[in-house]
Amino acid sequence: MRIKINFSPGNDVSVPIEYNYNIYFNLRKTLLEYLQDTKPKLFGRYKKDFPGLTFSQLMIPEREIETGFIKIYGNFFSLFVGSADDACIEYLAKAISTRKTFPIYTNNFEVKKVEVLDEPEFSSAMRFKMLSPLLLIKVREGSPYFVRPLDPDFNDVFAAHLVKQYNAVYNTQFQASQIQIIPDQEYIERKKNISKLITVRNIHYKAIFCPFLLKGDEALIRFAYHNGIGDKTNYGFGMIEELGT
Repeated sequence: MRIKINFSPGNDVSVPIEYNYNIYFNLRKTLLEYLQDTKPKLFGRYKKDFPGLTFSQLMIPEREIETGFIKIYGNFFSLFVGSADDACIEYLAKAISTRKTFPIYTNNFEVKKVEVLDEPEFSSAMRFKMLSPLLLIKVREGSPYFVRPLDPDFNDVFAAHLVKQYNAVYNTQFQASQIQIIPDQEYIERKKNISKLITVRNIHYKAIFCPFLLKGDEALIRFAYHNGIGDKTNYGFGMIEELGT
């Protein structure tokens, strides 16, 4: 399930560029506070084991980058949030709608609307773009290595990670061979640099923006759409949007 949260920024407002963890923290806090009052049993389960989710970058049509901050202009901006756990998103939508505001650092933004989005028609081959960058990490020579589309094991790392997540959620036995990611090489050659450095809790991550084709089992592709792909999805990495077939 996926929602779109539309905000009214107000006048002369800026948010730090390093907003990923703050948004995750406030999404989690907003949901748990709502469940504590309305669904105590679900609150206990989610507090112990918070479900996997993903969210987009802040979609700000009119903005300016200042030193370490994003200056917001215009009268709206938005955020997409998704999860394979429908209940998580359903109650998050109710929590945010009830509160009518959402904090990002020191700003308490007015929530204009929370939309529940229709999901695409899934098939065994679909093209996607990134709404937030893809982060794939493996250990190489004892240190973290950020996997890139031109690395020979890019697909293997991606597929193993996605299948491991899916099997853990649904107690299934899918194999990595049942999903494949094919980066858009023409886009990579045209853009030259598709990497983006993002800092979360003082740790620097090198993630990528690149359209791609997903081929494989529809259940895995649906999971990728709702839950995100790659590492650190809860911190706003790996949200994808369909480009069409």
